[in-house]
Amino acid sequence: MNRILLTVSALVKDNLRNRFVIFWIIIFPIIITLLFGLVFGGFSSYFHVTVAVEGDYGLAKYLNTTEIFQGVTNVSLKYAVEHDYIYVKVNGSSFTIYTSKQNQEFVPVLESVIDQYYQKVNNTHDFTVLQISGYTYYYYLISGIIGIISLSNGILSTIGVSASYFRDRIIERLATSPLKSYEWVISLIIYVIIITLISTAAVIILGILFGFIPIIGIEFLVFLVISTLLFGGLGAIIYGLTPKDKIFLSEIVANVLVFPLMFLSNAFFPPNVYPPIVRIFVEYQPLSVIITIIRDLIVYGVSPNPILVSIVFFFTVLFLYAGGRLLKLREID
Repeated sequence: MNRILLTVSALVKDNLRNRFVIFWIIIFPIIITLLFGLVFGGFSSYFHVTVAVEGDYGLAKYLNTTEIFQGVTNVSLKYAVEHDYIYVKVNGSSFTIYTSKQNQEFVPVLESVIDQYYQKVNNTHDFTVLQISGYTYYYYLISGIIGIISLSNGILSTIGVSASYFRDRIIERLATSPLKSYEWVISLIIYVIIITLISTAAVIILGILFGFIPIIGIEFLVFLVISTLLFGGLGAIIYGLTPKDKIFLSEIVANVLVFPLMFLSNAFFPPNVYPPIVRIFVEYQPLSVIITIIRDLIVYGVSPNPILVSIVFFFTVLFLYAGGRLLKLREID
């Protein structure tokens, strides 16, 4: 245990003195958050606003013909609130519209569209507008960035540290020490978890300036560690399978994997804004699943889908086991 603590301490001191590392674990997530927060702070203005309709399937279908709204049915009010949808309850000629403050600007347009749809039936309609939910795009964005942090730190940091230590022949020196391979793997994992917590803290502090008040509990912290371990294990697998005479390939593969997962996810925008051909992938790819669970925990304060959690846990164990077997200090321990 003493060797692990000493190795973790050396990893933290060595890497946190590197300005390039500081950029990726603190400055980069802050820049991404600021860019998307400032440019797309009112993202509903740029995309279709989702409207959940209760009581009239035809109205939902009609909303899909507009250039502003996307109508959906079979959605509960609770689900609509959590996902910042406008919710319309139809009862004869009376309509109750539930909307967040962010989407309130679209209510007059929605009322006009509803009038157009029913004009042949009844020209008199009663609208009741109720404001619900204090969620804004910043809640959506910050929770997505936290998922990205677990992805980038897990894969890029695991591969980056391993590859740089190999090139600098530090691995050779560690291999001649009493340090065991499993102790090296555990030390590297702890280091990745530490920088993930540092990155997350920096983004949450920035988010507070935007009015984002997260629900921080033990469940969130545990899952943040698990998601980091999942991607860290994947990074270890990529590094371990890369021929050591072409170690640069592991970093290329890491970047080719990380950036598509990052931008084709639900981190910045909901899946429904993407083209239908990629929508299923965006919604169910690994990063999106993890972000969904994180949002449930720190934004909505609800228990995440146990099936999704079980799947993440299964692949975390699998990747950690395989990565630990591949990430060796020496051929024979």
